[in-house]
Amino acid sequence: MLVDYSEDRWRLIQLDATAAPTLLVEVKAGRSFRYDDDFGNRRALPPLGEVAPRDIGEVVLGWSEEEAVWQLGMTLSPDLSFSRSSRWFEVLRIDDSDQSRSQRTVQQIGLALADVLGKPFVASVPGDAMAEPEPIPLIDLPLDLGDWILGTRTVAGQSELQFARDRRWIRARYRQIAWYGLLAAFYAWVSIASLIHELALPNAGTLIPDPSLLPYLGLGVALLLLLMIALQVKKIVQEPDTLVISADKRSVSALRGEGLRWQVDAGAVQSVYASELVKKRGRRPVVFHGEINLQMIDGSFRRLLVEDDKRADALLPGCDAVVEKNRPSGVSVLEPDAVATALQAAAVHVAVCLGDLPVWYDRRFK
Repeated sequence: MLVDYSEDRWRLIQLDATAAPTLLVEVKAGRSFRYDDDFGNRRALPPLGEVAPRDIGEVVLGWSEEEAVWQLGMTLSPDLSFSRSSRWFEVLRIDDSDQSRSQRTVQQIGLALADVLGKPFVASVPGDAMAEPEPIPLIDLPLDLGDWILGTRTVAGQSELQFARDRRWIRARYRQIAWYGLLAAFYAWVSIASLIHELALPNAGTLIPDPSLLPYLGLGVALLLLLMIALQVKKIVQEPDTLVISADKRSVSALRGEGLRWQVDAGAVQSVYASELVKKRGRRPVVFHGEINLQMIDGSFRRLLVEDDKRADALLPGCDAVVEKNRPSGVSVLEPDAVATALQAAAVHVAVCLGDLPVWYDRRFK
């Protein structure tokens, strides 16, 4: 199970053997407690798939000595509980040998559920009072992601996350344009000279039956190079050079200069994906490709950024290269204290800024 919560939303997500997520419960501030059919059937809840806020009494947390688990549940109104023969039903249980860690975890998610529902939170715990939730550990900024630098900026007194393109990206585009332009000029000059002047064309050793077609082939190559130059110019003019993640405005914005290219509302995002293509063999993991994507509520994805440059020094200082190299492929939950690369750390920063969204790590081997 995975619990995803923010100030105005609480969700319970089930993971199968391949870590594919299934939404079991979703609660939004001021809205009903909504659940899927299987969740409702197991708890004898109304078949309509939701319980209105007026039919919910309290969010209750307790420790079961018999089963040695924490149980988080809610009480229902008498009208609903009459058909169930019980006012209380279980939402989630946590079975953990580390009881203090479970206690802190359940406290966090129980308080979050009560806050979103606007209901009282009642805790019955053994021993001392519950400890204060520990802050989420985050890697310090700025982070160098290759073509992007993640840092912060302050606008109207509010701090925002900002991805800024490094100047080496634009310099690389200019180098490609210069190289393509030189090749295009050379092919065009040789081809035109062959058509204007009577130059001796090769009559053997080519794959073209008629050597007289070679000048036209050269002009075609020159035209193709010009199209590649146009593509690079389009990237320079149109692709965003700044990505802003604002917790205050609850939005993700892509900017080119001062112009807005696209914008996504944080409420439409359900999770953040960090994807990396890693070399399986070798002493240290080498990252060939990396992406950060936003998974939307409707299941679609919005690409935030791409890193195509090969990085042999991708690991953050202090990370164990052997542990990271042996991390299995596939999709798994990325905990903040388990990040090993700047891309992974950046994805966690984005998720926290958007309301403590879940972060998924998609690892592929080359």
